Amino acid sequence: MPNISSHMVVAKLVSEKLHINDSDFLKGNLLPDVVNNSNSHHKIPGKYYIIPDTEFFKQKLNLKNKLELGYFTHLLLDKYFLEEYIPNNIRDLKIFENKSIYHEYDLINAQLVQKFKLDVEDLQNCLGKISGDINKEKLAKNIAYLAHSEKGETKYLDVNSFSTFLENISQRISEEIKEYIN
Repeated sequence: MPNISSHMVVAKLVSEKLHINDSDFLKGNLLPDVVNNSNSHHKIPGKYYIIPDTEFFKQKLNLKNKLELGYFTHLLLDKYFLEEYIPNNIRDLKIFENKSIYHEYDLINAQLVQKFKLDVEDLQNCLGKISGDINKEKLAKNIAYLAHSEKGETKYLDVNSFSTFLENISQRISEEIKEYIN
């Protein structure tokens, strides 16, 4: 699964493309990773990894609700990252087993924030207002990661190809969800 900055980049790009001006949409883009629900992604076997069952969520969620539409957007990014980006761009498909991908997220985080001009303070304020049955520790960690900056060389993630992926997948997700926008 991609990191919070990736989810916020996609949330920003999709909201711009579809003219969604609703903080609930942003909150929904983080919600699957912070809710107290062990089945928040309703995972099923994919081609390479266990992926979110987006068809299940199409039926379960009220996609006219911006919070739930954001939740669905998060799941779509997870699915495409696992099914398309990793197999097409990373040779070592065991990057989750050795947890090396998580350090890579730390190394590209600040670059994504800068490249896509994410307003970290605004996002932190918005996301800090997520309510409901959430894991407050996970929420706090995710919010803190938005401002995290670490230097070093990546082995798996190339920030340029990953940025291109985020731009392209945002367009694709926009096409998939535009029917649910009021």
